[in-house]
Amino acid sequence: MNDIKVVAIGEFLWDCLPNGKKIGGAAANFCYHAKSAGANAILVSAIGDDENGKDLSNLIEKLQIPQHLQISKNYPTGTVLVKLDSDGKPTYDIVNPVAWDDIQLTEQLLDLIKQDNLDAIYFGSLIQRNQQNHDLLKKIITHCSPRTKIIVDINLRQNHYNHSTLLFCIEHANILKLNDEELPIIANLLKIKSDPKKLFDYLNQHHQLELLIYTCGSDGSHLFTKSEQDYCPAEKITAIDTVGAGDSFMAISSVLYLKGKALQEINIKANRIASYVCTQNGSMPVIPETYLAEL
Repeated sequence: MNDIKVVAIGEFLWDCLPNGKKIGGAAANFCYHAKSAGANAILVSAIGDDENGKDLSNLIEKLQIPQHLQISKNYPTGTVLVKLDSDGKPTYDIVNPVAWDDIQLTEQLLDLIKQDNLDAIYFGSLIQRNQQNHDLLKKIITHCSPRTKIIVDINLRQNHYNHSTLLFCIEHANILKLNDEELPIIANLLKIKSDPKKLFDYLNQHHQLELLIYTCGSDGSHLFTKSEQDYCPAEKITAIDTVGAGDSFMAISSVLYLKGKALQEINIKANRIASYVCTQNGSMPVIPETYLAEL
């Protein structure tokens, strides 16, 4: 039964991989994997009035992910050119601007956000690369219930971020995810030591952070709360591509945390799903029933 309700605001796009295009985008990936963990995850994004947008809309319907998709009259549907190295690690050429840069604060969106039973709102740093969406999120968090948690993904891609948006992210996050490449940049911004525990302590003391999700690729993952911390080594796998692995880890971790699970259990299960995603093409592979049963 879907007992956790999350609204994810952000990217919905085509990942143009070497072997063809795949449905993707951080917010869409989050919803897909949050659903696997038993959440009612609603995608809020925008597509263009074009064939790419129609195809994306049809696919998300087939995946049975609830969505509030707006049609941008100003920009085309989002696309990202993805190149993979020999280890399956991606680099991204993210087209700018596109439809998901043009999300509007409609009455329907406000109704979604204002619900008293909304457990969390998810967004990332990338969705704020242009001022309009940054302003949109600043308005949105003023309308949500005090019980609604804010889930934030630090996603540092090329030059698609600035200090203002990063500070907004870390100042409002109850659940925050970043990786080992992003930590030094955030630590430097805050003028603290580049150490995940130091970062958690700082944001817990000065802001409202409850859970820090810190991923280190093949070196495993760390979870931090005020009362405990946990480290889980990464599974030994042969990666095809790692696109969306971090999104799957964050979705599983966030939902299980909101369900009140222990950090060790959260870390093991999130690692297992993220590792599986790395062995498949694209960010939304069909997850085997044996994996889903463990969630």
